[in-house]
Amino acid sequence: MTVDVLLNSLLETTLRLEKVVSVKDSEPDAWLSILDEREEMISQIQHQGLDNESLSALQKQQLEQIYEINQRLIPLIDGRMQGVQQQLNSLQRSKLAMNTYNEAGPNGYGAFFDRKK
Repeated sequence: MTVDVLLNSLLETTLRLEKVVSVKDSEPDAWLSILDEREEMISQIQHQGLDNESLSALQKQQLEQIYEINQRLIPLIDGRMQGVQQQLNSLQRSKLAMNTYNEAGPNGYGAFFDRKK
């Protein structure tokens, strides 16, 4: 593949990633497959051995566009990751509380006796 084709594909994939990440309840698994695609394209571009002097004006413009999209995506992805981490933390706390009370001892007729005093 030529550099032009790779950069074009990378830009399209980056735009697709931005669309998916921007959807409020999108699945992170969908992000991962697109990120894998991007990673593959980036490694192919790196194998071309490009340097700043060998890039055309259009190629530089595409790279700038990709960079700008990345700058918008990073905070979005970080925010979603923090939200997921908070949900995990709260889930772990509630599981811990349930386990503590389930092991607390006798309960009768659905009533629950707290012996942790």
